[in-house]
Parts: sequence; C-alpha cells; structure tokens
Amino acid sequence: LEDKFIEKTDLSRVGQEAWRRFLRRNRSAISDLSMGQVYNRVTCPACNHSSKNFDPFNMLSLPFPTVAEVIFQCTVVRRATALNCPNTLFFVGKRHQQKDRSKSSAVNLSPPSKELIFEEYLIPMSRLADIGDLKMKLQNLSGIPAKDLRVCKKEDIPSNASETKNSFTNMYTKVSALPDKEGPCVKLLQQATLDDVSSPTIARIIAFETTLVHRPIEIPTNDRQSVASRAEMIDDASTTADEMSTDSSSHPPAVYQNKAEEKIVQEYLKVYGDEKECVVFDTNPTPLAKVISRSLWPKSTKDFTLGLRVDAIDHRNHWFPGSVIEIVVDGTEKNPDGEGDAVQPTTKVKVHFDNFSAKWDEMYSIDHFTEGRVCPLYSHATPRHKPTEFVVHNRGLDYKTKKCYLFGQSFYIQCHNEWSTARAGAHILAQASRFLEVSHFKNENGKRMDAVVRKIAEKERHESRKVISRVIEALIRSDRKYTESAIDSGKETEKDANHTPFDVSVMSQILSKKLSEVLPLLPFDVRVTTANSPLGTNDEEAPFPFSLVRTIGNYMNARHSLVLHWREKPDNLNNSNSSTKKHSEGLKHFLYSPPFLATHKQSRALLNAHQKDSSGNNPIKRHPSSSHGGLSIGVCLTEFCKEQQLDATGCWRCPACKADREGKQRMTLWNLPDLLTFHLKRFNASSRWREKISTKVDFPLTGLNMREWCDKESPLYQQSDDEAFIYDLVAVVNHYGGMTGGHYVAMCKATACSPDGDEDVAYNFNGAGVTELDRAEEEAAPSSGWRPSLGRSKEKESSSNAAAKAVAESAEPLWLQFDDDLVEPIPPRNVVSETAYVLFYRRRRMRPSNIAKYSTIG
Repeated sequence: LEDKFIEKTDLSRVGQEAWRRFLRRNRSAISDLSMGQVYNRVTCPACNHSSKNFDPFNMLSLPFPTVAEVIFQCTVVRRATALNCPNTLFFVGKRHQQKDRSKSSAVNLSPPSKELIFEEYLIPMSRLADIGDLKMKLQNLSGIPAKDLRVCKKEDIPSNASETKNSFTNMYTKVSALPDKEGPCVKLLQQATLDDVSSPTIARIIAFETTLVHRPIEIPTNDRQSVASRAEMIDDASTTADEMSTDSSSHPPAVYQNKAEEKIVQEYLKVYGDEKECVVFDTNPTPLAKVISRSLWPKSTKDFTLGLRVDAIDHRNHWFPGSVIEIVVDGTEKNPDGEGDAVQPTTKVKVHFDNFSAKWDEMYSIDHFTEGRVCPLYSHATPRHKPTEFVVHNRGLDYKTKKCYLFGQSFYIQCHNEWSTARAGAHILAQASRFLEVSHFKNENGKRMDAVVRKIAEKERHESRKVISRVIEALIRSDRKYTESAIDSGKETEKDANHTPFDVSVMSQILSKKLSEVLPLLPFDVRVTTANSPLGTNDEEAPFPFSLVRTIGNYMNARHSLVLHWREKPDNLNNSNSSTKKHSEGLKHFLYSPPFLATHKQSRALLNAHQKDSSGNNPIKRHPSSSHGGLSIGVCLTEFCKEQQLDATGCWRCPACKADREGKQRMTLWNLPDLLTFHLKRFNASSRWREKISTKVDFPLTGLNMREWCDKESPLYQQSDDEAFIYDLVAVVNHYGGMTGGHYVAMCKATACSPDGDEDVAYNFNGAGVTELDRAEEEAAPSSGWRPSLGRSKEKESSSNAAAKAVAESAEPLWLQFDDDLVEPIPPRNVVSETAYVLFYRRRRMRPSNIAKYSTIG
C-alpha cells in the first residue's frame, strides 16, 4: 500500500485492505486458522516521517531481551613513560639535580590520558563478539592501537601471607593472555551466568599496552628517492646479508655488505642509547646485531668471543639463530703430526639456540666456522617478528612461615629479541617503576597514616626511584658503548689484520662493579623462574643477569617468567627520638604501591546503571512469573514489540527524504489468529561464533492474555472483550542438543472427545493439573510409553496401562510426549522447560466462521 493512501485512510480500513490483498493469493485453511497481522512502523530520524505497513505472519519469532550482553570491566595498564612515571623516568639521561615530583595531578585526571597508568573502562559487547572486537572498542576509547593491546583474563587471589603490613599485598592478581580470536565473549563469564540472558553480566579483564615503542629511523636519501625507495633500501640491505656466503676462512665476512646497510647502521648508532632510549622510544637493534656478528667473526680459535650471535646448523641440518655461551678447551684431538700419543688441546664453543632449552646446546669448532656450518647472524635463519614476552610477578617473603607468596598486580612485558640482558634489564626496571610512582598514605585499615610515617615512607620511596634511575642510565650507557666498540673493532680489523681482537671482559667488569654497588639498594631483586613456578619452589630460579654479551631472546623464552622479589625496608630509626619511633612502629613494609585507578566518565555512568538494575529496578526482573520460574514469555513479547534502532548494515530508505536512514522501528500485533504459534529465538550467530540460549522461558499452559501486546487502534482491541485474547497451550516442540546437532521431541495436549469420537472444539478446562496421573505415578512404576516392538515386559505394560487408564478416567486434559515412535503421558508440570523451542496456542473462544468451516459434523 502506498503512503498517500495510508495517510488519507482510516488505519482500521488500511488494515482490512492489506489483509484483503493478502488473501487474494493466499486463501487457505492455514491463512484462516493460523495467520495474523503485525502493524509495522518505521520513523525517519531526519524528517520524522513514519512509514506504516501491515505484514502477515504465521509465527511470531520472539527474541530474548537485548540487555543480554556482556559488559567488560576492563583495566587498561599503560606502559611506563616520562609522562606517567616522572619521578623515575623523567631524570633518566639528565645530569641536573633531581627534584621530587611526587605531587602529581594524576588523581584529578580523567581517562584517556597518557599521564595515567591504570585506566578503567566499561564496554558493553555482544555475547558472540570476540576479543578482536573488544580490542577495537578499547582502541576507540583509550586511543591505544588495537595491535598494541594485550588482553588478559584477571583473577584476584588472596595472598597466602600470614601477616602483611601493606594493604596492597593482601591480594594477588593473576593474568592469563587471551588470543584475538578467543570467543565468544560469553565464555569469559563465570559458568553460573553463561545461560542467564535476562540481565547484563560483567566480566573483569585487563589489557596491557605493549611496553615497546618503535623508534622511527630517518634514512638519508637524495631528493629523487621516495619513501618507497627508502623501504627498498632497508629490504635490500637485509636480503644481501641473508644471501651472503662465508664458506672460506680466507674471505671473512665484510662488516657492511653494501653502502645502504652502512647508512642504516650509522643512523641507528646516532640514536641508539640516547637520552630518549627506554623513556620515549625502544630501538630495535636487529640491524646492529647483524653487523656486530660480522664484526666479531672469528678467523681462528683465539678470536672466539662470548656472546657472539651466529646462525648454526644442527644435527638435523636445520638453521637456527643462537649465541656462544661458553668457550671450551679440551684435549680430544690427536697430534696432527701423528708422532707419539701426545694430544693438542682443541678449543670449541657451545652454542645455545634461541627459544630452545639447554639440552639442545651443541658444540662447534673453528672448522665448522670455516666450512660454513656456522655463519653470521641471520644469514640463513629468519628473525622473529614478535618480541620476547613474559609475565612479571611481585613476590614477598613471609618471615613467620619462611615461605614466599605472590601479591599485587602481575603484568606482561615485551623486549626486542636482540637486546642484551643489560638493555632488557633497564626496560624491566623502567616498567617496574610504575609500582613506586604513587604514594598511598593509608594503612591496611583504610585510615590515613600519621604525618611522620608518611614522610618517612615517601622518603624511602623517593630514594628507591633515584636508585632505579641510576641503574637504568648505567645499563643503557654500557650497552651503547659495547655496541659502538664492537662495530668499531670490526672496521679496524678490516683495515689491519693484526688488530687486537675485541675484548668485552673489561666492559663487563666495569658494569658489574657499578651494579654491585647499586643493585642492593633497589627495593626488589629481579629473578628468573619457570613460568609455572613463580614462587621459586624448584632449583631453576636464578638472578637476572644484567649482561652485555647475552641477548634476552637467547636467554629467556615462553617457559620463563620474571619475579620482582620485594625487600622489606628496615626501620633505621635508632637515632630518632622516641616520638618518631612510636609513629614509625609497623612501618617495616614493602614499598610496592599500585597506581591510582581512574574510571572513564561514561563508564562510570554505565556502571551506576548496571548497579541500579542489579538492585531490583530492572523492569525485566520485575515482570511477574509463575511458579515454574525462569524468564516470563511476556518479557519476550515486550521485547518483540519494543522500539529498536535499525543498524547501518540494513538501512531503511525513507520515502520522504529519498535517502538511507537508520530508522526507528516498532511493531505491535494488529490481528490475532485462532492458532497462535511462537518461535523462541534460542540460536544466536555471528560471523565467527554460534550459541544456543538455554534460558528457561516460563509460558502458561492456560489463560495467556494477549491484549497487552495488541495495538490499541486495532479493531480487535477496541471491539472485543478479554475472552477474544485468551489462549491455551495445545502443543510444544522441544529441542535437545546444541548448534551442531540435536533432537526434537513434541508434547501435545489430547483434548476430550464427544461420545461418538469427534473432538469437541468448544471444550473448556481449568488447567489445574493431572492429579490422577500424579497419583498413578506414585503408586506404579514410571511409564515408558509404548513401542510397536516385541520383548516388552508385562510389568511395564501393566504400569503403563494403569497410568493411561487413570488419565482416561480423569476430567483433566491429557499431555502426551512424542519422542520418535515412543509416546507416553507426562504431567503438565514437565511441559515448561528450558528446551521449549516452538509453542502452539489455541484461542479459547475460536471464531464462529472457523468452527463452521473446519469442525466435523456428525
């Protein structure tokens, strides 16, 4: 029907005309008995034009409430920078006097902000969305690119410490990473709430910003070279290095393979380890590592160097990158002159392969180098694109039980594979400084600390920040000096073959001496443990090596984790007066202090709304239901008739604007059939995930009043009494199973028949329940129906006959269950279940025309 006709004509007349046109091609018993009309309106948000239509239906597909979504309470942890950790990282690389910047305005900031460390967002997601969709929403809210977010499940576990003097050590937050394709979101909830789609549910997760920030390197080019040619220059330098051959000791590898690589390395050396390193940027040293490998390449056994990065072929003829971790001198080879039994000592190197355990280490001699079985780094192997990643735990020692315990927030950290453990150690300390940046001046009871105690605690924390700054600066400078010296040594060796080989031992000794003075002043020890045993219950725990000759990608792998073992600070108040000692009593505690958690403004409003719904103000929760429990069918009908916003994917074209609009649609029931069929939309599907909703829907066996959901302008609503809206259940189709398969079982009501065998369509019943059937079930064994097969026991047959006879003699309606060829009576209380899928209702007072047409006349 055209909009002009609808605007000029009375709405009831429009409905009649729409139904008349439908019956022209669809007149049948089905249309007379089981088809009705829905009044459909779509309103344009731009011009407010309302497009009206009358649609026929033979089944109403009832949705579950749209609030059946997952709300993610997500804590975003930003990486440590000079903006959010100014008290520690602002002074790294700066020689001027440090000043205390503890009076930070972080408490007054609102997310998103780069000056914050912990931010909280509440994000509503579809039950069938996945982690990739969640990361995109987080990107829009926090401004952090989705590729830089590591989303994890979080679980708060009480720490097993017998006594803690710091309230922040009472709880341990365990994290476990979620892949991008993890889903659907509903699976991240507790099992008890998986099937409850009647109200929003909250899942607590945490997202870590990657701790690495790529440093852009400007490659000098002439005016004719474009940005694309710069990328080709970088690719050409790497492929040339990959294709080079080192099968002859008389032709050692050149330090630079071409001019392009030399330019790239020179640009890297200008910025690597500068004042912005570890504070603003984290330079990937892979191009430098390849050049260092060629610079330190041995021509003889005396040139073997600890930490040399190589590509080595294993016993299966596979190439893997590795590091020289030990130089071994033994006497296994005979004298080459063959005279006597004297042996000549042989020097070999032990190579540890990246991402492999120590049992796969292999020994190589200088012959393997000259024969090409050991080559410079990444000549044959491919660099890993993903950085080394591991979890960092906070740990303490319970002095009463002498056992370690985990506490606080564990977090993820990433390091470039070719970083030395010294450079990686600086990165670890920088990220750990997030838990020293803010001072919480409250004790474990939530009361504000005394002024004297606050002053002492802040002084200790300030001293710890200064120590971390000094250690970070020393590690970065030593790593930069090692890199420059190794490359310069290779260039000198190319010019002069008799040049003294590079010796890193002097640099290592200087760094070790510095660290031995400052590491004990740190508020924690950095230790390496296995990933599944952060408490250190095995013998594999070791101090983290702040070394120049071992790369983090070679030293650690996915089976390792880091532990910050926090030290308790002593009182150190022997020279203080008694008043100070009294105030400082109980001050002996860890300096660990988590950052402030700032909540997003819109998220706070969403959280308040959720708490309001949870407190019983949700209209869905208030909807009356019967003793069967579950979600009332009235809620589903209300959801069907509720106004909804059309999404952008299926836009409606406004006939007035002549443009696609995201209109608002509302549907109400206009005309009801005698046989009303409901389909419960239990199956959800997205582009990737599917689920079956097993929420129980409570529907009445008798007396379903449909007046509430009929349009008030319809003739049915205005001209009929309540009797025309009353429906009684006659059949149910149940679905057992899931998305991949299942089984259908029907339940039907057998109505009373007249003495001559005809069904009495005007039979009325009160639906009080089959009391005689229940009594028969208690007296006899449960009926199992009847099957047209042999071997049926007489005992079962007699019990079934007794139950059937009791039902036949009862004045109450009989419900039968049809499971393939098995038919058996069931009590009415079993009709309503969480497996109900399709419901069939019959109007209690059918239209006289249909009775006259389709009733059997005796």
